[in-house]
Amino acid sequence: MAQEELKEEAQKDNTILDKVINSMVNSFFDKEKLIILGIFILGFILRIIAANNLGVSPDDMGHAFNAIGIFDSNKLNFWGQSTILWYYIEGVFLNLFGITTLSSRFATVLLGSFTVIMMYIFTKKLFKSKNAAIISSFLIAVSPILIKETLPEMDVAVCFFVSFAAYFLFDYLQTKSNKKLIFSALLLGTGIMIKLYVLFFAISFIIFLIYKEIKDKTDNKKIIYNIIIFGAIITFLVIPTLVHNYLLYKDKGFMDLIFTNTLKLGVDKAKIYYESGAGAGWMSYSDYKGFLIGNQRNFAPNPLPGFLLMLWEIFISDPILFIFGSFGLTLLAKRKIDYFWFYLIVFFPAFIYLGAQIPMAKHFIWSLALAAPAAGYLVGEIMKRSNKLKIKYIILIILIFNLIWLGQSRTIGPASFYGKDGFNQLVSFKETIPANSLIIIDSRIYRASIHWGFAGTNYIEAGQFIPIIPQINNATNTVMMDVYYVECVRDDCGWGTVKNQPEFNKTMEEFTRWFAEQSNYKKEFYGPNSYKYYLPGLYEKELQYAVHKITLPMPPEIIPFSTQTHIWLLNPAGYNRSILPIFDDYQIKNTFDRMLNSFAFNVIYFEIILSFVAIIYLIYLFLFGDNK
Repeated sequence: MAQEELKEEAQKDNTILDKVINSMVNSFFDKEKLIILGIFILGFILRIIAANNLGVSPDDMGHAFNAIGIFDSNKLNFWGQSTILWYYIEGVFLNLFGITTLSSRFATVLLGSFTVIMMYIFTKKLFKSKNAAIISSFLIAVSPILIKETLPEMDVAVCFFVSFAAYFLFDYLQTKSNKKLIFSALLLGTGIMIKLYVLFFAISFIIFLIYKEIKDKTDNKKIIYNIIIFGAIITFLVIPTLVHNYLLYKDKGFMDLIFTNTLKLGVDKAKIYYESGAGAGWMSYSDYKGFLIGNQRNFAPNPLPGFLLMLWEIFISDPILFIFGSFGLTLLAKRKIDYFWFYLIVFFPAFIYLGAQIPMAKHFIWSLALAAPAAGYLVGEIMKRSNKLKIKYIILIILIFNLIWLGQSRTIGPASFYGKDGFNQLVSFKETIPANSLIIIDSRIYRASIHWGFAGTNYIEAGQFIPIIPQINNATNTVMMDVYYVECVRDDCGWGTVKNQPEFNKTMEEFTRWFAEQSNYKKEFYGPNSYKYYLPGLYEKELQYAVHKITLPMPPEIIPFSTQTHIWLLNPAGYNRSILPIFDDYQIKNTFDRMLNSFAFNVIYFEIILSFVAIIYLIYLFLFGDNK
């Protein structure tokens, strides 16, 4: 009897294995899926190029810096974001591949690339159209703004998790399977823990869910039950932020920046840190009046309403996706297709809030991603009415236009897609500098870039080194040390304010001149001008940075002294508390709070795992799911 049972189990196992193998074989010989796989590979290659070449900006260097040493940080929350999950996700790749430009951006490469596949299955779910699904995924793969946002920032990840959550929401509405609604909430909650503004999408998802359930004449008890489940899952996933702010307020009487700005609790104590450390983020102003009727305060002076200026920035970020998406949504509205109402309910609350407070194009790329299904639908409907219009021609035209558009500069980020930025070359060069050397860095290079780019080395800003030169000259105990000096050749490498500081610029010029005269070693780094259109062969690169080297007698104490300067935005490099106590560390007072803190960390670990499981499950859906 036991042998027969074992035989039956073995047969079952073989049946399951046969099904998996057959599904994989069928998938790989499916022409449509091979096309999507090709589009995915194209999108991945374009994003790898972007991650390797794109120049740095203040925000992305700050985010990259915050991820260094995150797993040893003992932090539930980063004070300026009210979330921290993104830094842990980045930290996985920093731990795997070391502190490099590519490793800091690889999470965005991965999520941006898999958004291509996700958009295919989402559009197929919505419209049951092969052409619509292929076009929407291709528009994501070659989108100039989505490619140029392959940086250590959160907005591309938001596109992935929000769009994937939307897929499961519509899957639930078609199947009424509660499992699909749970998946949607899990993905959306993960998105919130990556970037807090996803809270607006959570509210919009619930509103749309209620609208559809009422329209479908679902029982009221069922609607309430679904809302409670959806809300409970999201609440569970945001526990780390809530626990951090509770314990911080209980111990020190203030909360993180966003909670303080919103709740106005502990303002006097928080002001000591955030007014200087957060800059414009402290008690930031939302100008709704200016956004709607003109002269918005957080734009450069302009009589036009802020919403028009914001729409223009989104348009020039990706003209094709914007135009196709807009006309596609119009067609959906005309045909009374539900995705139009979903888009409107999701778009307006977040658009108005973000536009009135932080009007930056990168914070709106989700609006283009969610417009991709509508854009694909439009093209698919046009193709039905024209026998001459082939999908390969449409793809070729879009590809050529977007590849040219990628050379644009300030409208959609740096113009260095086609040429490696000089600072990225510096980050690679630092690996060749011996560990016992001292690196002095021109203070005209933006401070966040310095701290990120030279992490793990003995570096110090020139502005911090110059005042201690007399002490170095008078030192009696010295050793011969290789000293490298990194020069900002352009006079302003990221600050944007050096031209208004002639005395500061003169000091740096004099120090640079002295160092260059003493040195018999010079290495130069050329890169595309970030303010000009750039295509290889059409425009020359410019000299951006130079490195000089001399050997000098130095007191050994200069190395630990330099380490003590590695502080950015209130935090020491790598969360090293021997450099500086971290201002928002809190003391846990009792056993309950200790258990709460431990539970919150377990939620963080669950979210990290969930983020990677989401990618694996997406691959499963693509290969074996019902995408007919």
